[in-house]
Amino acid sequence: MSYAILAFAVVAGVTAIVGLVLTAFFGDPVSRRLQTVGLGRTRENAESILRWDDERAAALGSRWRWLEKLGGLLLGRVPGIHEARRTGLRRRLAMAGYDDPRIALIFLGAKVVVPGVLVAAYLFYSLVVERLPPGSFVMAVVILGVGGFYLPDFSLSRRIQKRQRLITNALPDLLDLLVVCVEAGLALDAAIARITDQVMGKPTPLHEELRRVHLEFRAGRPRAEALQGMVGRTGVDEIRTIVGAFIQTEKLGTSLADTMRVH
Repeated sequence: MSYAILAFAVVAGVTAIVGLVLTAFFGDPVSRRLQTVGLGRTRENAESILRWDDERAAALGSRWRWLEKLGGLLLGRVPGIHEARRTGLRRRLAMAGYDDPRIALIFLGAKVVVPGVLVAAYLFYSLVVERLPPGSFVMAVVILGVGGFYLPDFSLSRRIQKRQRLITNALPDLLDLLVVCVEAGLALDAAIARITDQVMGKPTPLHEELRRVHLEFRAGRPRAEALQGMVGRTGVDEIRTIVGAFIQTEKLGTSLADTMRVH
């Protein structure tokens, strides 16, 4: 009976820790759903996606400060290597839809915590509930440690693939709408604003990226830089080709509608 209670306590503790880590990355699904159906904050009152709200950043930093410290240790102390690793990781996180500048260190901290939790849970289970041979115990600890270290990377890769698939699927319909708007006499920035302001149903990641591009246009960022930034955040080859065609069209002064109709 006591073994069953201890096993239940271990499972509950591991579930709570993993749930907290996942909440840091995926957020509250109820809040996202309320925002989708319009019960959350309106678009006019929503926080800007060009910068992070001070209260939100402070709450995130205070809650996951310990993960940030672990992530900083994993990055290393050499400035050049530290910045290169962090830049590459932030690029992958942006492709998955995570734009918070602090999420890179939190992600690296999770790579340390997850294998530690798995190994600790298995160690407790093997010592209290079921005694295992030393050989199998060591092998299981190594497998759980290595697998737990790469588990966040696997989850991030899956999310990147899913987001890129959603962007690719939404691209043909969105291009058709852009062609209609441009042929009606709208400029590219006005056409993008028209499409992102009138989204039917749940917005796709491509709509969110275009909305960000439109806000960057309004903030004064050069059009080519804003479009290239969207290419880096999506990592989709089709987006890279279309953005290259847009930039070339703007330089040569050719018809934007004809360029979009070709693609």
